[in-house]
Amino acid sequence: MEQSLSHKIIRNTAYNIVGRFWGILVVLFLTPYIIRHIGIERFGLWSIAGVITGYFGLLDFGVGMSFVKYIAEFYTKKQFDKISQIVSTGFVFYSLLTVLIIGFSVFFIKPIIVIFKIPPYLANEAVFVLLVGISVFTCANAFSPFGAIQTGLQRMDIQNKIGIITSILNILGTVFFLEKGYGLPGLMVNNAIIFIISCILNVAAAYKIFPEMKFNPYIFNKEMFNKLFKFGFKIQIAKIAGVIAGQTNKLLIAYFLSISLVAFYHLGNSVVYYAISISALFVSALMPAFSEMEAKGERQKLTEAYLMTTRYLAIFVAPFFVFLIISAFNLMSAWMGQGYEKSALIIQILALSYALNTIAQVAVSICMAIGRPQVLAVSSVVIIALNLVLSIVFIKIFGFMGSALGNLFAINIGTLYFLAALNNVLHIPHSKFIKITVPYFFIAVISSGVIVVLDLFMHPFSRALSRPMALGVLFMRGFVFLSIYIIGIYLRKLIDADDIDFLRQKFSFLLRRK
Repeated sequence: MEQSLSHKIIRNTAYNIVGRFWGILVVLFLTPYIIRHIGIERFGLWSIAGVITGYFGLLDFGVGMSFVKYIAEFYTKKQFDKISQIVSTGFVFYSLLTVLIIGFSVFFIKPIIVIFKIPPYLANEAVFVLLVGISVFTCANAFSPFGAIQTGLQRMDIQNKIGIITSILNILGTVFFLEKGYGLPGLMVNNAIIFIISCILNVAAAYKIFPEMKFNPYIFNKEMFNKLFKFGFKIQIAKIAGVIAGQTNKLLIAYFLSISLVAFYHLGNSVVYYAISISALFVSALMPAFSEMEAKGERQKLTEAYLMTTRYLAIFVAPFFVFLIISAFNLMSAWMGQGYEKSALIIQILALSYALNTIAQVAVSICMAIGRPQVLAVSSVVIIALNLVLSIVFIKIFGFMGSALGNLFAINIGTLYFLAALNNVLHIPHSKFIKITVPYFFIAVISSGVIVVLDLFMHPFSRALSRPMALGVLFMRGFVFLSIYIIGIYLRKLIDADDIDFLRQKFSFLLRRK
């Protein structure tokens, strides 16, 4: 891998880490505040609105998912006119789609309220929240090509600065609308205001970093649309799988059980989602960089980069997800207080579901960079089919926990198939992939055993801890667990001098940049 390209990846990853951690801190502090003001039932409705909005987003046929790949590719080849075609064509397509979706949604909202058993006294709020939510989401898609400029040109610094600015404004707006008593509708109005500000900032940033852009909202390039559509449509199946695996269970819980339980599932799912997003930060800058390497015809270097980054991700993901499993109850007590044991169980099951899938995100970036989305598409069909069937069956057998159990089997089976298929395409032996991932999980499980033994002695003293005390215990557990894990991988020689030298070079590069 070229020195300059590796520096790009490290620099952009660092910016993404800062932006994501800021976003997580915002959610950690705002979620208890929001629930105290609107109640657990309305919070469940807020979650359902997010799921339904996401489903309407699937109507884009995957076009938006191809923006970053082709912007990065055309920029490397200095075909700037084609980047302008992507932005103009994407804007026109999404604008037309927005009009259609908003028009159709008017007819679907009331049946949705009936299907998911939303209480009558929440019906009017549900209509407003769904209409505004769908409108904001679809309009945001129309401006997504401008945001893709930042990612495609590998300017994650600007992307995350905009994210932090808008999140600060979101905090202020949330507090204002809730303190004034506007409740759930106020939160949605706040989202609409933040959307408008975000669009303005993204458009301004696009012109700043790519002054060669010639945007024309009246131009729709059919040839460019076909290119985006052919690639994006195959990736769209993976997007559908992600929505079904991550969000559909909330709808199933609302339909078969109750909207209040949706809130508990949402809280547990949110913890795992942010764990995934933190892990994904280490690969967030890879896809445009891999696309650049593929455009230069450097397939061998691309394969080496794939194995190296997968190994480094496994070093981080293995202890992170294992610790999440053994500390789920401590985490929920520290975050939300007592009474959220259901959410803790969801965390444990979903962490088991997504650990391997999170490591596979490097493979997803490679899959898109080399133009083989069909590999991802097939595995996504497996996840979709298994998840829907197993979740329904398990909900009827096990109740609330059944939805997460469906994820556990579906996601792991689909991910194993995807990794095997992609490694075959790249001619990588399966034993080699196992060698760079499994040992880190083995050490993490051994480390967790020590923590579990300590828990047996501490259990009489850990009942009904206050939130600050629970947070202190969580940090103590984390410190002990991480220390044992680091000692373990050192003794097993799973990190060598070359790894340490590589990381030291990259981090010293970051410090010089700052």
